[in-house]
Amino acid sequence: MQPAHEPRLPPGPPVRRGLRDAIPFFLGFARDPLGFVGGRFSSYGDVYFVPSQRPGEPGLYVLRHPDHLHAVLVTHAAKMRKEHSAFEQLSRVVGEGLLTTDGEVWRRQRRLLQPAFAQARLATYAATMTREAARVRSGFTDGQSLELSREMMELTLRVVCQTLFSHDASNDTDDVSRAMVVLQDTVSRPDLLPKWLPTPGRRRFRRSVEAIDRIVYRMIRERRAESPEAAPQDLLQSMIAAVDSEGDGAGLSEREMRDQLVTLFLAGHETTSHALTWTFYLLSQNPSAERALHEELDRVLGRGREARLPTFEDLPQLPYTEMVLKESMRIYPPVYLLARRAAEDVEIGGYVIPKGSELVLWVYLTHHDARWFPEPEAFRPERFTPEAEASLPKNAYVPFGAGPRACIGKTFAMIEARLLLATIAQSFRLEHAEGHRVAMNPRVTLNPKHGMKMVARAR
Repeated sequence: MQPAHEPRLPPGPPVRRGLRDAIPFFLGFARDPLGFVGGRFSSYGDVYFVPSQRPGEPGLYVLRHPDHLHAVLVTHAAKMRKEHSAFEQLSRVVGEGLLTTDGEVWRRQRRLLQPAFAQARLATYAATMTREAARVRSGFTDGQSLELSREMMELTLRVVCQTLFSHDASNDTDDVSRAMVVLQDTVSRPDLLPKWLPTPGRRRFRRSVEAIDRIVYRMIRERRAESPEAAPQDLLQSMIAAVDSEGDGAGLSEREMRDQLVTLFLAGHETTSHALTWTFYLLSQNPSAERALHEELDRVLGRGREARLPTFEDLPQLPYTEMVLKESMRIYPPVYLLARRAAEDVEIGGYVIPKGSELVLWVYLTHHDARWFPEPEAFRPERFTPEAEASLPKNAYVPFGAGPRACIGKTFAMIEARLLLATIAQSFRLEHAEGHRVAMNPRVTLNPKHGMKMVARAR
């Protein structure tokens, strides 16, 4: 029995002792992290505890229930920090960007970046989004084989660079794609070797960060060389001209701008590209949903020679398009887990979680819980009619997080995803290529492990 002064712990696995315990754990988790953690939830319930391997250190609390997600992300958000071991590797890429900082540093960054994501500014980005999608669509031919994940990665990269930075990324896509593969693999793996050891993996990681830095610093320095009057009035220009009038009155240093731009540069295109890739795959497997989507697009935008590109003003008339994307992000949430560290003692789910404890919120497993989403593997956009969505428990669906630390680009991403999906789907169906294996690859984001081979079919 525990002493009375010690907090009651949730059920969970015993402490791993030696290689005999460690090897099965690491192999099981590495093979199938989603299945491995899902199995532990089945064994232990909605909250389970993993003791620290280091004596005297707080352990790890693993959560999936919507009420517990709401407690962490909303109710007790002020008691949580992003200082989590899951972010240590990621910080080596994005530095002190909006994604990884806390406290006044984060609040200052949020104040300076928020104007770029105001509703009025977002409406001005729509034409660029549809223009870029139409350009990609014009390169498709009936029967053409596509590596869709690559196509969507390049498309969303160009969109985020042109809308937020007025930068043509056409010459950068190869460098970014190669860097992202290395960064995803490196950041998602524990680095257990001595820090002084120059391994091949660490050299690849360093070269990848340097490749991203070359692009980002070039954008900053080229823009600073322009006169303010002639420069585009975009996010990059806002950052260069920004003064924190609510804080110390200072602007952003070049390093601070670099960290914010890298965060937006990577997070702003990669998650949307995965969402679109998974969406087209799911549509290819669900003909009735695909037909319903096409019927909506034809009704609102016209068909054949009468068709026109979608606009920002069309979005309220495309509810099924939005429902398709929401259901896709339920099944394959690009951000499939969230992590926090308790900055003070906090009670969640009937357990007192001590200061310093780490928490992991498994969004993927919340989204796949049959209590909230019956037959969770089935693709049913109707789950997201206004009435059905309103009946869900709070934070049963959190593809963008929730609370004050919810993704600043949520509205941007949903506008972009709807316009890109509508522009491509109004002219083409995408069939899943026969024999291509589909598997999830949970790294920093949830991407298709083997890419996504599709065949374009003109409508």
